[in-house]
Amino acid sequence: MKRLILSMFFVIYFISYSFAEMPIKFFKGEINIKLEKNYVHVQGLYFFENKSNFEIDVIMVYQFPINSNHLYPEKINVLDPINHIDLTKKKNGIEWVLHFEPNSVETVFVEYKQKINNKSAVYILDKLWKEKINKLQFIIEAPLEFKELSISMEPDSVRTEEDKQFYYITRRYFLPEEDLKISWQ
Repeated sequence: MKRLILSMFFVIYFISYSFAEMPIKFFKGEINIKLEKNYVHVQGLYFFENKSNFEIDVIMVYQFPINSNHLYPEKINVLDPINHIDLTKKKNGIEWVLHFEPNSVETVFVEYKQKINNKSAVYILDKLWKEKINKLQFIIEAPLEFKELSISMEPDSVRTEEDKQFYYITRRYFLPEEDLKISWQ
């Protein structure tokens, strides 16, 4: 009952809060994108901070690019080392409730494998965040046979290992303006 009252309080609290002052901040992301001939495999570790003195349950939304090139992911996993996560599949993504203790940090691992129908992939960067992300890291792995690889964000470095190429991208204090787009020949 106490949690229900507190949750109702936070619905009112969130509505009265301006979006720039939301108590939950996405502050760090570590995303690995593995490109394959007909698939893209994404693994992301996401860090969120509750900047309030209150316990909060937040509905988290994770979107996938769904279109003629990107089919709905075949495999989806969401893991939290502390909380059990029941995810709900939506038309363009998934939702789950993430519980935050006061002044806490929560970490969530999201993984999906998505069939692609042409030589391009998109990673959606949520444009709803009103605060800059402290640190966002991408490692993009592609087979050497993928020629003329183009990435919408300039890589900081590239490393070749056997039959693969790894592209490293790090952005600090970053506010996304567009999705990460990758294409190749």
